[in-house]
Amino acid sequence: MAEDKSAGEKLVNSVALTLLSRLAMIVATGLVLPVALLMLQRGLSTVDEMSKKIDAMRDQGFETSGALRLMQQAQGEHKAQLVDHELRIRGLELVNRAAPITRN
Repeated sequence: MAEDKSAGEKLVNSVALTLLSRLAMIVATGLVLPVALLMLQRGLSTVDEMSKKIDAMRDQGFETSGALRLMQQAQGEHKAQLVDHELRIRGLELVNRAAPITRN
């Protein structure tokens, strides 16, 4: 008898299955879509935080490299002053050696 369904019964079963499937799609969309949007929002906020941290690290790197350049420049100036000082001392030593020692 199961094989002897009328066209009306088949239509009712088809309509019922279609409604049930559409209801299931609506419920699934209603549940899945907000969860997906929440996950997307969290992912975007994580990317934003990471980009802010990377920007801060890059800025800190620029500041550090600037400070290193300043230190290298100061070190170069100090070396130049030290060399100049040593040359003056050697020049004075040569002058003192060349001058005869006189006793009064």
